[in-house]
Amino acid sequence: MSATSSSNKKSLQPAVAPRSLAGGPMPLYHQLELDLVDRIRNGEFKPGDALPTEEQIGEQYSVSRITVRRALDSLLSAGRIHKRRGVGTFVSKTPQSVRTVRLRGSLDEFLANAGALSLKLLSFSWVKASVEVSEALGVDKDDKVVRIELVSMLKNEPVIYLETYFPEMIGEHLNVEDITPGLPIIQIVERKLKLRIVRALQYIEPDIADSVTAGHLGLVEGVPVLRIQRVYHSANGEPVEVAILRHHPQRYEYIVELNAGLDLA
Repeated sequence: MSATSSSNKKSLQPAVAPRSLAGGPMPLYHQLELDLVDRIRNGEFKPGDALPTEEQIGEQYSVSRITVRRALDSLLSAGRIHKRRGVGTFVSKTPQSVRTVRLRGSLDEFLANAGALSLKLLSFSWVKASVEVSEALGVDKDDKVVRIELVSMLKNEPVIYLETYFPEMIGEHLNVEDITPGLPIIQIVERKLKLRIVRALQYIEPDIADSVTAGHLGLVEGVPVLRIQRVYHSANGEPVEVAILRHHPQRYEYIVELNAGLDLA
């Protein structure tokens, strides 16, 4: 089998026939988002498949590139798709049996609160990207990435064991001396590289402390912990950092306030 025919199996091109949107008061980008979700749900685009390019989607629906980009950004935020830098946009492999709840909040407010924790640097190194890290950062598996390992402290007690990863184009500008007490690493990246971080997407799930996590958090191996994967995105939609955090179960709580009238989904 040729390389071309093998590649075609992994990439779905848009249908020949154009598609139309419903019209009405709903914004075009949201109509497009919903139609793409339907195509994913009905199996036209399967997990792992590449979506058509922005240009192809725009031509098929007769909408502008801006409309397409807003629809894809929303799907990206919802975790339905992910990007691989220089390769394309792919349908995420989300388990259908998992109930997902989306909550929106202020990134600036979140980072301001994160500054209350002090950082203890454990390691700074170049490593090969794992599957999880490569999918989050949009790089190939085994590509070089910078890994920074830290413990976040509150009143000299460990609260979070943190692994944070940066793609090569970001990591090559960072060094150990950049780590500043009381300042989240993503804000250090913003200031040093003059980037604007506009969105973070995080997944929260239960986990069990392995020997490394237990050692850094002062726990017994095997006890339950809260695991968070958080991916930060720049203004152009590129993933800049993926952070994997494991929280001490007795020193961290997660409170969500719900008010009528807020945009929650």
